[in-house]
Amino acid sequence: MAQDVKRESPVRLPNPSAQPFVAALKTARFYTVIFFWVTMACVLAYVAAFVLAEWANLYDMPAAEPAKAAPAKAASASPVSWLGLFERTAAAAEPESKGGASFFGLEAAKKKAVRPETLQEPAAGPATKAAEPATPESATEGKIIAERPTLVPRASLTPDQQRRRAQYYHDLTVAVLPPLRIVGFLASILLGVTLFVYLQITLLGRLAGIRHLTNAVFLLMVFWVTVMPWENVFPGFQVSAFYDFSQLLEAHASRLAGAAGNPWDTALYFGRFCVLPLVSLLLLACSGIRFAAGYHESVVANE
Repeated sequence: MAQDVKRESPVRLPNPSAQPFVAALKTARFYTVIFFWVTMACVLAYVAAFVLAEWANLYDMPAAEPAKAAPAKAASASPVSWLGLFERTAAAAEPESKGGASFFGLEAAKKKAVRPETLQEPAAGPATKAAEPATPESATEGKIIAERPTLVPRASLTPDQQRRRAQYYHDLTVAVLPPLRIVGFLASILLGVTLFVYLQITLLGRLAGIRHLTNAVFLLMVFWVTVMPWENVFPGFQVSAFYDFSQLLEAHASRLAGAAGNPWDTALYFGRFCVLPLVSLLLLACSGIRFAAGYHESVVANE
């Protein structure tokens, strides 16, 4: 029994011959981590684009408003005529003409002469205030409130502002996603190559962690199936985690318009643009976790 117990608990001895392989594995791990996070960022960008389009409604443009009719007040306003101006001038000069104003205006000056007692300053008191017409406070406040410009809250945007914001983010996403599609696919290929090289070095050095590394390689192969641009190989088969953004907007617009009321079409819509990128993200994360476990057994345990 004692011998069986000793055989079940192996003792790991230092392996000096594994040090060159460990150094090579560290170099391969450095590039593997870079390619892994580049691929992860590209897949996350496509997941975020769907979330912003479907639930944040960032790319939805409001419908154009109908042209407003001109106010009736401005239409009924009559233009100022020169004839009315002359009539008002003649009416104002009529009292002076009745008094017989001379050519030099002497009689008009006599009529306008003010008595000396009227030149005295009025006494300050309630009489002066009573002379002025009192305006009610409610009317004054109503006038001030009517003349005050209406302030638009920051949270609410006008249709024109919403349209400009949607167009800005649409142009930004269209400019960013296609390069990320190419970069993500190339980074995933380089990630697979570095993982395969890492596995070969581990086999050559007879190190541990072969099982985890093999699982990481096969999970990455399945990830390739989800991000492969199959529409270039099979026309009409448009299924890829790196989807076309314009097709997403078309499907989203038809769904909002009610054209995709069929449950099967709705399931295909969410499966193509939401579930498939999430599955790709999960496969890539599982492959990275398996690689980390293999690295721990092959490198960390031999240091």
